[in-house]
Amino acid sequence: MFYGSTKNLLESIVRWLKTEPSQDDAEWPAHTDLVQACLAEMVEMSEPTVNASKGPTSRYAYRPVADKLNRAMPHVRSMLTAMRDRDRAVVRKYSVRHENC
Repeated sequence: MFYGSTKNLLESIVRWLKTEPSQDDAEWPAHTDLVQACLAEMVEMSEPTVNASKGPTSRYAYRPVADKLNRAMPHVRSMLTAMRDRDRAVVRKYSVRHENC
C-alpha cells in the first residue's frame, strides 16, 4: 500500500466507527484486521531508506511522509488496542487524534 491508500482506508474505518453501533457487530474483526494491516504498512513506510546514489556520506533519504506517519502511529496503535476490546468510545477518541496528525 501507499501512504494515500493507507490513509484513505483508515479514514473509511473512522467513518464506520462514527456511525451508530449496529445490532450485528460482525464487522469488528474485519475492521480490526484492516487497522492492524494499515499499522504494519505505516511502520514499513516510516523506516528510513538507503539512498545509494548519494554514496557513503549520506546513507538515508529524507521522507517527509515518515514524519506524519511517526506522529500518527501511536494513535493508530491505541485505536487498534481499543478496537480489539470493541470500545467504540475510546476508538473514536484516538481516531480524532490520528486525523489531526
